[in-house]
Amino acid sequence: MLFDLRPKKSKKDLFDREWELEELERASDRYPLILLLGIRRIGKTSVAWCFLEGRRGFLVDMRGVVRRADLYERVSRGLEESLGKMRRFLRGIRGIKVAGTEVEIRWRGTDSLSFSGLLTELNKLGRFVVILDEVQYLRQPLLSEVRETIAYAYDSLDNVTFILTGSEIGMVKSFLKMDDPSSPLYGRYAHEVEVRRFTKDQSREFLVRGFEEVGMAPPMAEVERAVEFFDGIVGWLVIFGKSYVDGRGNFEVIAEMATRMALNELMKLSPREKLVLRAIAEGARSWSQVRKFIEEKEGITVAKSSLSRTIKRLERLSLIKDYGFLDPVYERAALRL
Repeated sequence: MLFDLRPKKSKKDLFDREWELEELERASDRYPLILLLGIRRIGKTSVAWCFLEGRRGFLVDMRGVVRRADLYERVSRGLEESLGKMRRFLRGIRGIKVAGTEVEIRWRGTDSLSFSGLLTELNKLGRFVVILDEVQYLRQPLLSEVRETIAYAYDSLDNVTFILTGSEIGMVKSFLKMDDPSSPLYGRYAHEVEVRRFTKDQSREFLVRGFEEVGMAPPMAEVERAVEFFDGIVGWLVIFGKSYVDGRGNFEVIAEMATRMALNELMKLSPREKLVLRAIAEGARSWSQVRKFIEEKEGITVAKSSLSRTIKRLERLSLIKDYGFLDPVYERAALRL
Protein backbone atom coordinates (compact mmCIF):
# COMPACT_ATOMS: atom_id res chain seq x y z
CA MET A 1 0.00 0.00 0.00
CA LEU A 2 1.43 3.38 -1.00
CA PHE A 3 0.06 5.06 2.13
CA ASP A 4 1.64 2.54 4.52
CA LEU A 5 3.58 4.60 7.07
CA ARG A 6 6.28 1.93 7.40
CA PRO A 7 9.26 1.71 5.02
CA LYS A 8 8.58 -0.34 1.90
CA LYS A 9 10.52 -3.62 1.73
CA SER A 10 9.48 -4.89 -1.70
CA LYS A 11 9.92 -3.23 -5.08
CA LYS A 12 6.28 -3.99 -5.94
CA ASP A 13 5.24 -1.59 -3.17
CA LEU A 14 7.76 1.12 -4.06
CA PHE A 15 6.62 4.02 -6.22
CA ASP A 16 8.87 5.31 -9.00
CA ARG A 17 12.37 4.78 -7.61
CA GLU A 18 13.80 2.97 -10.63
CA TRP A 19 16.60 5.49 -11.10
CA GLU A 20 17.84 5.22 -7.50
CA LEU A 21 17.72 1.41 -7.55
CA GLU A 22 19.57 1.26 -10.86
CA GLU A 23 22.22 3.64 -9.55
CA LEU A 24 22.71 1.47 -6.46
CA GLU A 25 22.91 -1.63 -8.66
CA ARG A 26 25.66 -0.13 -10.80
CA ALA A 27 27.55 1.33 -7.86
CA SER A 28 27.47 -1.81 -5.69
CA ASP A 29 29.46 -3.71 -8.32
CA ARG A 30 32.13 -1.01 -8.51
CA TYR A 31 32.51 0.71 -5.14
CA PRO A 32 33.09 -0.68 -1.62
CA LEU A 33 31.45 2.36 0.00
CA ILE A 34 28.24 4.09 -1.12
CA LEU A 35 26.38 6.98 0.49
CA LEU A 36 22.60 6.93 -0.02
CA LEU A 37 21.65 10.49 0.81
CA GLY A 38 18.55 12.63 0.94
CA ILE A 39 16.62 14.96 3.23
CA ARG A 40 14.25 13.79 5.95
CA ARG A 41 11.23 11.75 4.83
CA ILE A 42 12.43 11.46 1.25
CA GLY A 43 12.29 7.64 1.31
CA LYS A 44 15.91 6.54 1.75
CA THR A 45 15.10 3.61 4.03
CA SER A 46 12.48 2.26 1.61
CA VAL A 47 14.97 2.47 -1.25
CA ALA A 48 17.59 0.70 0.87
CA TRP A 49 15.25 -2.12 1.89
CA CYS A 50 14.04 -2.65 -1.66
CA PHE A 51 17.59 -2.73 -2.95
CA LEU A 52 18.26 -5.64 -0.57
CA GLU A 53 15.36 -7.62 -2.01
CA GLY A 54 16.71 -10.73 -3.68
CA ARG A 55 20.34 -10.21 -2.67
CA ARG A 56 22.49 -11.21 0.29
CA GLY A 57 22.82 -8.48 2.86
CA PHE A 58 21.24 -6.85 5.89
CA LEU A 59 20.23 -3.43 7.17
CA VAL A 60 21.14 -2.00 10.57
CA ASP A 61 19.05 0.86 11.99
CA MET A 62 21.59 3.03 13.80
CA ARG A 63 19.08 5.25 15.60
CA GLY A 64 19.40 4.76 19.34
CA VAL A 65 22.62 2.74 19.08
CA VAL A 66 24.75 3.88 22.01
CA ARG A 67 26.51 0.82 23.43
CA ARG A 68 28.27 -2.06 21.72
CA ALA A 69 25.45 -4.28 22.93
CA ASP A 70 23.00 -2.07 21.01
CA LEU A 71 25.05 -2.45 17.84
CA TYR A 72 25.17 -6.23 18.00
CA GLU A 73 21.48 -6.42 18.85
CA ARG A 74 20.70 -4.40 15.71
CA VAL A 75 23.07 -6.53 13.61
CA SER A 76 21.31 -9.65 14.94
CA ARG A 77 17.95 -8.14 14.00
CA GLY A 78 19.26 -7.31 10.53
CA LEU A 79 20.48 -10.86 10.02
CA GLU A 80 17.10 -12.18 11.14
CA GLU A 81 15.41 -10.16 8.41
CA SER A 82 17.61 -11.87 5.81
CA LEU A 83 17.81 -15.26 7.49
CA GLY A 84 16.18 -17.21 4.67
CA LYS A 85 19.07 -16.43 2.35
CA MET A 86 21.85 -17.20 4.86
CA ARG A 87 20.60 -19.63 7.51
CA ARG A 88 22.84 -22.55 6.58
CA PHE A 89 25.92 -20.39 6.28
CA LEU A 90 25.36 -18.52 9.56
CA ARG A 91 25.07 -21.76 11.49
CA GLY A 92 28.68 -22.51 10.61
CA ILE A 93 30.10 -19.30 12.05
CA ARG A 94 31.61 -19.47 15.53
CA GLY A 95 29.94 -16.99 17.86
CA ILE A 96 26.58 -17.09 16.06
CA LYS A 97 23.58 -19.12 17.20
CA VAL A 98 20.54 -19.55 14.95
CA ALA A 99 17.40 -20.72 16.75
CA GLY A 100 14.23 -20.68 14.70
CA THR A 101 13.89 -17.19 13.32
CA GLU A 102 16.29 -15.64 15.83
CA VAL A 103 19.99 -14.91 15.49
CA GLU A 104 22.20 -14.46 18.56
CA ILE A 105 25.72 -13.04 18.35
CA ARG A 106 28.21 -13.61 21.16
CA TRP A 107 30.25 -10.42 21.15
CA ARG A 108 32.10 -10.87 24.43
CA GLY A 109 33.83 -13.77 26.18
CA THR A 110 34.65 -17.24 24.86
CA ASP A 111 33.95 -17.82 21.15
CA SER A 112 33.00 -14.17 20.72
CA LEU A 113 32.67 -12.55 17.31
CA SER A 114 33.58 -8.99 16.38
CA PHE A 115 31.76 -6.94 13.76
CA SER A 116 34.79 -7.11 11.46
CA GLY A 117 35.07 -10.84 12.12
CA LEU A 118 31.45 -11.32 11.06
CA LEU A 119 32.10 -9.39 7.86
CA THR A 120 35.18 -11.51 7.17
CA GLU A 121 33.02 -14.63 7.31
CA LEU A 122 30.24 -13.08 5.22
CA ASN A 123 32.81 -12.08 2.61
CA LYS A 124 33.19 -15.81 1.83
CA LEU A 125 29.59 -15.89 0.61
CA GLY A 126 30.32 -13.77 -2.44
CA ARG A 127 28.79 -10.35 -3.03
CA PHE A 128 27.31 -9.01 0.20
CA VAL A 129 25.74 -5.67 1.16
CA VAL A 130 25.71 -4.08 4.63
CA ILE A 131 23.44 -1.05 5.02
CA LEU A 132 23.87 1.26 8.01
CA ASP A 133 20.71 3.36 8.14
CA GLU A 134 20.87 6.90 9.59
CA VAL A 135 24.51 6.49 10.51
CA GLN A 136 24.83 10.11 11.68
CA TYR A 137 23.28 9.13 15.01
CA LEU A 138 26.40 7.18 16.06
CA ARG A 139 28.47 8.64 18.88
CA GLN A 140 31.80 7.81 20.47
CA PRO A 141 33.25 5.32 21.22
CA LEU A 142 31.19 3.25 18.77
CA LEU A 143 31.64 5.85 16.05
CA SER A 144 35.38 5.16 15.82
CA GLU A 145 34.88 1.41 15.99
CA VAL A 146 32.37 1.40 13.12
CA ARG A 147 34.53 3.76 11.08
CA GLU A 148 37.49 1.39 11.51
CA THR A 149 35.34 -1.60 10.55
CA ILE A 150 34.25 0.14 7.35
CA ALA A 151 37.89 0.95 6.54
CA TYR A 152 38.87 -2.69 7.13
CA ALA A 153 36.13 -3.92 4.80
CA TYR A 154 37.07 -1.28 2.22
CA ASP A 155 40.71 -2.46 2.15
CA SER A 156 40.42 -6.19 2.77
CA LEU A 157 36.97 -7.60 1.90
CA ASP A 158 36.46 -7.53 -1.85
CA ASN A 159 32.91 -8.90 -1.70
CA VAL A 160 31.49 -6.57 0.97
CA THR A 161 29.84 -3.28 0.02
CA PHE A 162 28.82 -0.80 2.70
CA ILE A 163 25.87 1.53 2.03
CA LEU A 164 25.46 4.36 4.52
CA THR A 165 22.24 6.36 4.60
CA GLY A 166 21.56 9.67 6.28
CA SER A 167 19.15 12.58 6.23
CA GLU A 168 21.68 14.91 7.86
CA ILE A 169 23.92 14.85 4.81
CA GLY A 170 26.71 17.01 6.16
CA MET A 171 26.80 14.98 9.38
CA VAL A 172 27.18 11.74 7.43
CA LYS A 173 30.17 13.12 5.55
CA SER A 174 31.60 14.45 8.79
CA PHE A 175 31.21 10.98 10.31
CA LEU A 176 33.42 9.45 7.61
CA LYS A 177 36.22 12.07 7.95
CA MET A 178 37.65 11.16 4.56
CA ASP A 179 39.61 14.44 4.49
CA ASP A 180 41.07 13.96 7.97
CA PRO A 181 44.53 12.31 8.01
CA SER A 182 43.77 10.88 11.46
CA SER A 183 40.73 8.95 10.16
CA PRO A 184 41.06 5.31 9.04
CA LEU A 185 38.94 6.31 6.02
CA TYR A 186 41.26 9.13 4.98
CA GLY A 187 41.74 9.26 1.23
CA ARG A 188 39.01 6.72 0.48
CA TYR A 189 36.25 7.39 -2.03
CA ALA A 190 32.53 7.15 -1.30
CA HIS A 191 30.14 7.06 -4.24
CA GLU A 192 27.04 9.17 -3.62
CA VAL A 193 23.49 8.31 -4.70
CA GLU A 194 20.85 10.93 -3.96
CA VAL A 195 17.22 10.01 -3.34
CA ARG A 196 15.39 12.74 -5.21
CA ARG A 197 12.15 14.46 -4.37
CA PHE A 198 9.21 13.70 -6.64
CA THR A 199 8.24 16.08 -9.41
CA LYS A 200 4.78 17.60 -9.22
CA ASP A 201 3.53 15.04 -11.75
CA GLN A 202 5.01 12.17 -9.72
CA SER A 203 3.53 13.56 -6.49
CA ARG A 204 0.12 13.88 -8.08
CA GLU A 205 0.24 10.35 -9.51
CA PHE A 206 1.44 8.98 -6.17
CA LEU A 207 -1.51 10.48 -4.31
CA VAL A 208 -4.10 9.53 -6.94
CA ARG A 209 -2.87 5.92 -7.06
CA GLY A 210 -2.71 5.72 -3.27
CA PHE A 211 -6.32 6.87 -2.95
CA GLU A 212 -7.38 4.46 -5.72
CA GLU A 213 -5.90 1.57 -3.72
CA VAL A 214 -8.41 2.24 -0.94
CA GLY A 215 -11.31 3.13 -3.23
CA MET A 216 -11.27 6.88 -2.59
CA ALA A 217 -11.24 9.89 -4.89
CA PRO A 218 -10.81 13.14 -2.91
CA PRO A 219 -11.45 16.47 -4.65
CA MET A 220 -8.52 17.22 -6.96
CA ALA A 221 -8.25 20.64 -5.34
CA GLU A 222 -7.18 18.92 -2.11
CA VAL A 223 -4.69 16.75 -3.98
CA GLU A 224 -3.23 19.78 -5.77
CA ARG A 225 -2.78 21.70 -2.52
CA ALA A 226 -0.88 18.75 -1.06
CA VAL A 227 1.27 18.48 -4.20
CA GLU A 228 2.21 22.15 -3.97
CA PHE A 229 2.80 22.31 -0.23
CA PHE A 230 4.70 19.07 0.40
CA ASP A 231 7.03 19.70 -2.54
CA GLY A 232 7.73 16.13 -3.63
CA ILE A 233 8.76 14.81 -0.20
CA VAL A 234 7.22 11.36 -0.16
CA GLY A 235 7.06 10.98 3.61
CA TRP A 236 4.80 14.01 3.92
CA LEU A 237 2.69 12.80 0.98
CA VAL A 238 2.22 9.45 2.75
CA ILE A 239 1.20 11.19 5.97
CA PHE A 240 -1.26 13.37 4.04
CA GLY A 241 -2.77 10.38 2.21
CA LYS A 242 -2.98 8.16 5.28
CA SER A 243 -4.46 10.92 7.44
CA TYR A 244 -7.05 11.82 4.79
CA VAL A 245 -8.06 8.17 4.38
CA ASP A 246 -8.40 7.83 8.16
CA GLY A 247 -10.72 10.84 8.26
CA ARG A 248 -8.42 13.13 10.21
CA GLY A 249 -9.35 16.21 8.23
CA ASN A 250 -8.80 18.15 5.02
CA PHE A 251 -5.56 19.59 3.66
CA GLU A 252 -5.39 22.47 6.16
CA VAL A 253 -5.83 20.19 9.16
CA ILE A 254 -3.24 17.70 7.94
CA ALA A 255 -0.75 20.42 6.96
CA GLU A 256 -1.06 21.82 10.49
CA MET A 257 -0.42 18.37 11.94
CA ALA A 258 2.71 18.00 9.78
CA THR A 259 3.90 21.45 10.85
CA ARG A 260 3.57 20.52 14.52
CA MET A 261 5.60 17.36 13.89
CA ALA A 262 8.38 19.42 12.29
CA LEU A 263 8.20 22.03 15.06
CA ASN A 264 8.67 19.31 17.67
CA GLU A 265 11.94 18.34 15.97
CA LEU A 266 13.14 21.94 15.66
CA MET A 267 12.52 22.59 19.34
CA LYS A 268 15.46 20.27 20.11
CA LEU A 269 17.89 22.75 18.54
CA SER A 270 19.85 25.38 20.46
CA PRO A 271 18.35 28.87 20.99
CA ARG A 272 20.78 30.41 18.49
CA GLU A 273 20.05 27.73 15.87
CA LYS A 274 16.33 28.31 16.26
CA LEU A 275 16.79 32.06 15.88
CA VAL A 276 18.77 31.58 12.65
CA LEU A 277 16.01 29.40 11.25
CA ARG A 278 13.41 31.97 12.25
CA ALA A 279 15.41 34.67 10.46
CA ILE A 280 15.58 32.64 7.26
CA ALA A 281 11.89 31.71 7.50
CA GLU A 282 11.08 35.43 7.74
CA GLY A 283 13.06 36.23 4.61
CA ALA A 284 16.73 36.69 5.52
CA ARG A 285 18.69 35.63 2.43
CA SER A 286 22.27 36.46 3.36
CA TRP A 287 24.68 36.20 6.28
CA SER A 288 24.39 39.92 7.00
CA GLN A 289 20.58 39.80 7.00
CA VAL A 290 20.58 36.86 9.42
CA ARG A 291 23.06 38.69 11.66
CA LYS A 292 20.94 41.87 11.65
CA PHE A 293 17.81 39.86 12.55
CA ILE A 294 19.52 38.17 15.49
CA GLU A 295 21.09 41.35 16.82
CA GLU A 296 17.75 43.15 16.73
CA LYS A 297 16.03 40.24 18.49
CA GLU A 298 18.69 39.65 21.16
CA GLY A 299 20.06 43.16 21.54
CA ILE A 300 23.66 41.96 21.34
CA THR A 301 26.45 41.92 18.78
CA VAL A 302 26.99 38.53 17.16
CA ALA A 303 30.50 37.22 16.56
CA LYS A 304 31.09 36.44 12.89
CA SER A 305 32.72 33.06 13.55
CA SER A 306 29.97 31.96 15.94
CA LEU A 307 27.17 32.77 13.51
CA SER A 308 29.00 31.13 10.62
CA ARG A 309 29.40 27.93 12.64
CA THR A 310 25.70 27.93 13.48
CA ILE A 311 24.67 28.35 9.84
CA LYS A 312 27.13 25.65 8.80
CA ARG A 313 25.71 23.23 11.35
CA LEU A 314 22.14 23.83 10.14
CA GLU A 315 23.36 23.11 6.61
CA ARG A 316 25.01 19.88 7.79
CA LEU A 317 21.69 18.92 9.38
CA SER A 318 20.11 19.34 5.91
CA LEU A 319 17.60 21.89 7.16
CA ILE A 320 18.78 24.79 5.00
CA LYS A 321 20.94 25.43 1.96
CA ASP A 322 21.93 28.82 0.52
CA TYR A 323 19.67 30.57 3.06
CA GLY A 324 16.61 28.63 2.02
CA PHE A 325 14.74 25.70 3.58
CA LEU A 326 14.99 22.28 1.96
CA ASP A 327 11.53 21.35 3.24
CA PRO A 328 8.60 23.81 3.21
CA VAL A 329 7.02 22.14 6.24
CA TYR A 330 10.07 23.01 8.34
CA GLU A 331 9.99 26.55 6.99
CA ARG A 332 6.41 26.93 8.15
CA ALA A 333 7.34 25.42 11.53
CA ALA A 334 10.34 27.76 11.88
CA LEU A 335 8.03 30.78 11.82
CA ARG A 336 6.72 29.60 15.20
CA LEU A 337 10.10 29.34 16.90
